[in-house]
Order: sequence, then structure tokens, then C-alpha cells
Amino acid sequence: MKTLLVYYSRTGNTRKIANTISESIECDIEEIVEKDKRKGIIGYLKSGYQASRGKAEHIEDSKYKISNYDLLIIGTPVWAGKMSVPVRTYLKKNMNKIPLLACFCTTNRSGIENTIEDMGNYVNTTPLASFGVKSSDIKNGTYKNIIEKFALEVI
Repeated sequence: MKTLLVYYSRTGNTRKIANTISESIECDIEEIVEKDKRKGIIGYLKSGYQASRGKAEHIEDSKYKISNYDLLIIGTPVWAGKMSVPVRTYLKKNMNKIPLLACFCTTNRSGIENTIEDMGNYVNTTPLASFGVKSSDIKNGTYKNIIEKFALEVI
């Protein structure tokens, strides 16, 4: 199955998980890049506000054509119990091109289930596989077992 892994990461946690997944399965990988930056406390507050309102944001064009893939794995941080604004924008841009979907999210506290549900509902599909990881699991390395299980579900 030809797979594309797309993710957005504000702090680096989602990037770390995405890179670990790409080491576990054969796939192309791409980071969603925003045209506006979200640094510091102002960026954090703006992120939560926009996510709770379902806003879109300007992102750079993707280098990969999603229509060339059988599976899209998409990763996002949890913002106000929802997917990040850049991921929402990416999904909106590619709404009618999404093949099978798998997704993951990272969070400091909670919101994993709501965020996974938010992504599936937004594109009107049930993900083939999904998982969420807390920041504490990333710091102590226990996320690797979760990714191994996820990799087996998507290959």
C-alpha cells in the first residue's frame, strides 16, 4: 500500500512521532508548513482559539499529490480538544482526494479521543487506525510500543 504521512508540529512532539512512524513503515513524509508562525505564549493562545472556532489558516502547497497514494496518515497536536488549524486546512484542501485514512495526535493533557473523532468526522470517514500520545509518554519513550502496534495495523 503506497502511503503518505503528513503532519503538523508546533513544538516538535508530533514531528518526533511522525518520524518514528516513517522509520517503522515505508512511506513518504511531509510536514505541513504554515505561512504565519505560532511562537511563544501568543502563538499558543492563538492556536487554541482558532482551533475551537474551526478556523482555517494559510499553509504552503504540498509537494506530494495525495491522489497518488492508497493511505493518508495524518498527525496533529491537540488544540482545544480538536485537530490543529494547519491540519484542518490541509484536510479541507484535499477533502475529495483522501484515500484510506489513519491518524494520530499528540497532547500535553487530554483530548485524544475528541481529536481523532474530529479528524474522522471532518472528512466523513472512519480511520483505518488511530492513536494518541501524551507528552509524558514521548519524554519517557513509552510511545514506541504504541507506534509498533499502529504500524502493524496500517501495513
